[in-house]
Amino acid sequence: MSTKPRVVVLLTGGTIGSAGRDEFDRLDYVDAGRMLDDEQARALYRFPDDLADEVDVGFERFSGVPSTAFDEVAWARLRARVLALAPEVSGVVVTHGTATLEETAYVLHLTTPSPVPVVLVGAQRPPTALGSDAQVGLLNAVRVAASPAARGHGVLVAMDDRVLSARDVLKTSNSGLDAFRARDHGPLGDVDPYGRVWMHRRLLRRHTVDSAFAGTAPGAWPRVEIVPVWAGADARVVERPVADGARGLVVASLPPGMNPPAVEAALQRAVEAGVAVVVGSRALTGRLTQRRGMDERGLIGSDTLSPQQARILLALCLAAGMDRAGIVEAFATH
Repeated sequence: MSTKPRVVVLLTGGTIGSAGRDEFDRLDYVDAGRMLDDEQARALYRFPDDLADEVDVGFERFSGVPSTAFDEVAWARLRARVLALAPEVSGVVVTHGTATLEETAYVLHLTTPSPVPVVLVGAQRPPTALGSDAQVGLLNAVRVAASPAARGHGVLVAMDDRVLSARDVLKTSNSGLDAFRARDHGPLGDVDPYGRVWMHRRLLRRHTVDSAFAGTAPGAWPRVEIVPVWAGADARVVERPVADGARGLVVASLPPGMNPPAVEAALQRAVEAGVAVVVGSRALTGRLTQRRGMDERGLIGSDTLSPQQARILLALCLAAGMDRAGIVEAFATH
């Protein structure tokens, strides 16, 4: 029996699974929607010959939809497939569009009770384009998923030679190859030019097997809306989602977690009506601390989560029936 680690690559859509009209197409492919079939994908995802001596790599088509089509239903299916594979493999790689990659990664990070490395990877340029990052990105992701050093770190993202935690990852550029960064605390590790995986630190927040949501499959979550705030915004930005039935709000507030007076008043009315309100920030980095004044008004700080990640955690908290104290604790520990 082979002792080589076995890694299964689950193929979805997105740039990493797209084809441009020619090798110079690094932009128009987005609108064309031309997806690689499985044979084309395997031909373009070239690996060095000696990788076969190190890792047994298999490919499986999960979906052909772009990441803009991912939702709770797709997340539940993906989680179920990862859990079905986990007992038989050393790691799982998910190719994914970069538009919502960080959200899919965080959902799996919170709800997948397995220590097996699950590594998401995308691309900023399609594999048919000159200078694409798709091939080396996928190679790095396979090596991370196969590495014993990656086990127990939760769900990971391998982009631009970095190994990032799903807890911290944020897309920071529309087109740059270095688009994915760790929000506040830096990458967990990296992959060097020889393909060696180096892990430098370990995430202490709860995840995967230790998460409070480890047994919770994504499903019909309570409605949680992200509320954008700008100079001059008025109460309607809050009142509209509340009237539409939102049970939770994540506010992308003016840094460091402040809002125009009319918005603050509307948020207070929402809290009094039983809506859970998490205060986040438009700023890319920096903790949104749970201030005393927020406690007095019944608000919840988003810690170092982006608004889109805070929405996921808040939805899981509400689905679990947590009260405000439980939600505050979840944001402090996950």
